Amino acid sequence: MAGEPKKVITDGQDVRRHPVMEYVRGVGPFLAVVVQFALIVLVVDYWQLESLSLARLMNLAFAGFIIHHLLPLRFRLPFFGLLSILAVVTGVGHLGPNVFAGWLSGRVTTSSTVYHLLPGLTLVAIGLVLIGICHLPIRFWMRIVLVGLVGAILTMLRAQSRLFPDIAEMWVILGSMFMFRLIVYLYDLKHRTAPFSLSRAIAYFFLLPNVCFPLFPVVDYKTFCSTYYNEDWPRIYQSGLRWMVRGVFQLLLYRIVYQFAPLDVYKLSSALDVAGCILGMYLLYLRVSGTFHLIVGLLHMFGFNLPETHHLYLLASSFTDFWRRINIYWKDFVMKLFFYPTHFALRRIGPIRAMSVATIITFLATWVLHSWQWFWIRGRPLLSWKDFAFWMILAGLVLVNAIRETTGVRKRTLSPARITLRRRVIFGLKAGAVFCAMCILWAFWSCQSWAEFQTLLDAASSPTLRDIAIVASVIVVVCICGMLWGQSSRETSEGRGTQASREPFHFWRSASVVTLGALCLLAVPSVATRMDPNIQKSIARLHGDVLNARDLATQRRGYYEELDVARMENWQWHMAEDPEGWRKGDKVFFRDRPDFLLREIVPSVSTVLGNAAITSNHLGMRDREYEQTKQPGTYRIVLLGASNDMGFGVKDDQTYENLTEDRLDQQPPGAGYSRYEILNFSVAGYSILQRVLRLEDAGFQFQPDAAILSVSAVDDQFLASHLRKALIAGVNPPAEYREIVERVVHEAGVNGKMPAVMIERRLQPYATELWQWSFRRFAQQCRQHGVRPLVLYRPAPVDFAGLEPAIRSKTLELARAEGIEIIDLSPAFDSVTDRNTLILGKWDDHTTPLGHRLLADQLYKDLARVLESRPPTASSSSK
Repeated sequence: MAGEPKKVITDGQDVRRHPVMEYVRGVGPFLAVVVQFALIVLVVDYWQLESLSLARLMNLAFAGFIIHHLLPLRFRLPFFGLLSILAVVTGVGHLGPNVFAGWLSGRVTTSSTVYHLLPGLTLVAIGLVLIGICHLPIRFWMRIVLVGLVGAILTMLRAQSRLFPDIAEMWVILGSMFMFRLIVYLYDLKHRTAPFSLSRAIAYFFLLPNVCFPLFPVVDYKTFCSTYYNEDWPRIYQSGLRWMVRGVFQLLLYRIVYQFAPLDVYKLSSALDVAGCILGMYLLYLRVSGTFHLIVGLLHMFGFNLPETHHLYLLASSFTDFWRRINIYWKDFVMKLFFYPTHFALRRIGPIRAMSVATIITFLATWVLHSWQWFWIRGRPLLSWKDFAFWMILAGLVLVNAIRETTGVRKRTLSPARITLRRRVIFGLKAGAVFCAMCILWAFWSCQSWAEFQTLLDAASSPTLRDIAIVASVIVVVCICGMLWGQSSRETSEGRGTQASREPFHFWRSASVVTLGALCLLAVPSVATRMDPNIQKSIARLHGDVLNARDLATQRRGYYEELDVARMENWQWHMAEDPEGWRKGDKVFFRDRPDFLLREIVPSVSTVLGNAAITSNHLGMRDREYEQTKQPGTYRIVLLGASNDMGFGVKDDQTYENLTEDRLDQQPPGAGYSRYEILNFSVAGYSILQRVLRLEDAGFQFQPDAAILSVSAVDDQFLASHLRKALIAGVNPPAEYREIVERVVHEAGVNGKMPAVMIERRLQPYATELWQWSFRRFAQQCRQHGVRPLVLYRPAPVDFAGLEPAIRSKTLELARAEGIEIIDLSPAFDSVTDRNTLILGKWDDHTTPLGHRLLADQLYKDLARVLESRPPTASSSSK
């Protein structure tokens, strides 16, 4: 019987044995598979790949795999279907171990447990109804109409999913399981290309890994059935393990690219940076390739000998070859449903014309279906000119290549063509050319706007010889790789044998490689950290799936990052807070100004920002109520900062400014004052220019004794953003600021009519000059008003870019050069092992209440020391 052990695999040779001896000899390979699978589960958990729910799914799959293998073949497929439904019910409902344990112990009621299971149960019920409609004893076209009607109703419910909060998290997975798979199922049902049964249908639609991957490969039903245990189980299992390890490596490589590549278009300073950015954008697709390999590898462990989803697409030798190799399942899906029927229907107009029309229709369908996929995952369709342009450009390139291949003259020979060195060189050059073209096209698709793509081109306009040499060397490496490994015939997901399946299979060799790779992923980080402690921060950035520095600052996402909501744990199923409504209070709390400050806090309002109540006083500060006139015996300080200093995402009594003020009043330093007040003049998004101007515009009116100018490592982006907004709005700076601003604007060659992203990129090199001028202006104005100037360096909760030490050193050096006293809060977070606990969420890097308490403790110590000392004179401080 297929799937039962019939052979013993020994280094590529099949040795036939008696069934008993065969079973005994199969114990060794099975135990080897179990060990490898266990190591992969540990690797996924160790690196926190994708989400915590994936680690739980891997544990469930590991246990299910052992039971599945030990069952007789006829029970395996039904068991897989039941296991998949179990994962859906408990996974979509986010039923954690604590809930389940609480139910068993009686601490959690049955009704509460059912509530947690409700989304999963609803999904299963809807799925079974859809499957049942497909098999109703009525005409086939009537079944299609019914499925379409139910689909339209579900689409309307998905669009209004917020009206059903109890099951809101199940829509993403419902769409992922049925939006494309149902089309394939109906097609194969009509043509009777595969066997049909309830267990097959359940296993096909509720595929086990789908519960953790909303972005899922389009598995063909015919292939799904025909590849089930179509080879000996050691080969199937070992192929799955090898692909899972490959997927893990690709996901980790994706994280390296995402965290360390120069993906911030605003900060590109050379043509080499541009090349790195373009390459990085293209390589971000490794996330899709990695997850697909992990998914299909996991399905192999349950006997589904599915083919590759991607095959060396970076080394494609033509655009047609690229289309064949990348996301092979999707290519086969649209070819099966759109290209072949269209081409067959139009064959009378000629093969070239029929192929041209069929190709355009296929890529139009790809664009529409991607928008449809986006709707089910994100809740809104993706209909943008850039997305449409990408698919039409790719369609044109593929079509040109296809016509050349069709009309080209080929020599027919009975023997295979010999691969000469000349052919390899030509093949490598083609691979390099296609690679460069796809990098540029992918960058165009990944940029958030046409202006951002223009900025890429603008930053690359003046390459140096060094830049050209480095880029050329990378292209040469791609050409060499194309010469060596670019040629391949594996370009379909159909369930027929490939050249790879006919090659000798070396089980123990493959098992050794997989085991060694998994052990390296577990051990190398610890070894590397011991050898070089400085590498610990870099490795820490690869643990867990967090946004990089730029995405946290701007909450921007590329196409696949935004599409795959599973990359954020809080966005995956159980949305305690909705990131889309995270900043809705901005419109209530802030208002625009017609001058260089651009905006301010609205006096006497209350709202919610970052899921925390926020209140402003009658003076337009996020602070307690104060009188403008200072009371006798009071030492008054004004704080000038941005959103973290204002206290975004924490309650009014949790800001480090209020906590420090309370501590000063409770334990006053020996400075001879009975009361201390810290007036918070911070406004979210203020640059250092705005902070200094805010002090001159309003701060000095409150008769402060000291002024604290808060700075951080991310303030450069506020400078460029502030000047960009002022230029576009046509707002002139005050007379005292006009000279420095106009000179920087002139030297940067920017104006208000340029794209915003290009303005900011060109202004970045002038940040140091603007910082220096601002510190000088701050010191001069404070001394003229008899106010003690202080610069406070506030550390970032998490240094995602790894640049804080250098920026801190440079910033504080500029402040000291102007004779300003320094309060350095950098040690405030030293006691925190996991710095991720100091940010509000993976989508927002503002400081948590814990972080504010730690900042307040450090600020109190440093401020008490400063207040007890005499301020330096202007002459002594400049020495």
